[in-house]
Amino acid sequence: MSQQLDFSRFKSEINLTQYAAHLGYEIDRKKSTRSSIAMRSGADKIIISRRGALWVYFSVSDDNDNGTIIDFAEKRTNKSLKEIGCDLQSWISGGVALPEPKSYVADVEEQIYDPARVANVFKRCRPVTNHAYLEGRGLTDALLSSPRFAGRIFADRYQNAAFPHYGAQGICGLELKDSEKAVFVKGSEKTLWRSNVRAGDDTLILSEAVIDALSYAVLFPNETAIYAATGGGMSPEQAEIIKQAAHGIKNLKRIVLITDNDTGGDRLTDKIQNAIAESGFSGEITRHSPDTRGGDWNDVLTTNQPNP
Repeated sequence: MSQQLDFSRFKSEINLTQYAAHLGYEIDRKKSTRSSIAMRSGADKIIISRRGALWVYFSVSDDNDNGTIIDFAEKRTNKSLKEIGCDLQSWISGGVALPEPKSYVADVEEQIYDPARVANVFKRCRPVTNHAYLEGRGLTDALLSSPRFAGRIFADRYQNAAFPHYGAQGICGLELKDSEKAVFVKGSEKTLWRSNVRAGDDTLILSEAVIDALSYAVLFPNETAIYAATGGGMSPEQAEIIKQAAHGIKNLKRIVLITDNDTGGDRLTDKIQNAIAESGFSGEITRHSPDTRGGDWNDVLTTNQPNP
């Protein structure tokens, strides 16, 4: 009598980070949080999280590559659904040699938005006009204290650079950055990090990372530009915010996408361009990425510092 396969059980009971490690994926700890685990295998990067009882993932470079452990296995093995089910049944029954514990995480917390928690963490942050990590990335005191960026860049009590995201009710997300990590405070909801806005601004410059937006401001000064960053890959909610910005910023004539010159940057560019197209924005839209494939604007700034 053939064994009945319970696929719903596989989706909830098998640790997807463990299974991914079994297939050769390694954790990118600098890009991971307790609720979002980044793993890589060669050029393939995935993000693993929990949605209720389910383990789920998505690919950073392919919008069609996402789902549960079943989808993950189908995309990465040459096996039939039945063969995959038999393999996963072996995991459930303990018939597979597990990878080393250090190669995966024991559990992943479900992402829960908690703006009150974020606000409490933010209360202990202070605005900075100088910061050792940012200075090491070529971002000077003069830039941080300029009218464009003053009061938009903070440090937490551990001296991480802190970049706030605001929603309708105030602070809703907080990104922390230093040489070892780039993570959001637990409970955060991403909107956009944004510079100050001034009368007469007619250009919106959009990046993925805040330090790339700041670097671009050093490399290509523009007194009428607003700078904003998604803080990573763009969510549908962020797409709506970008639509509102494209439609609602008075006197906006051009939008410049300063995304990285890599697959992730290409993907983000497409998403932003689609959002802007849906907004009805009629001005100029351009992409300005570094010439070198794989590069970002902070790489350009730190390797090509202008002479004093």
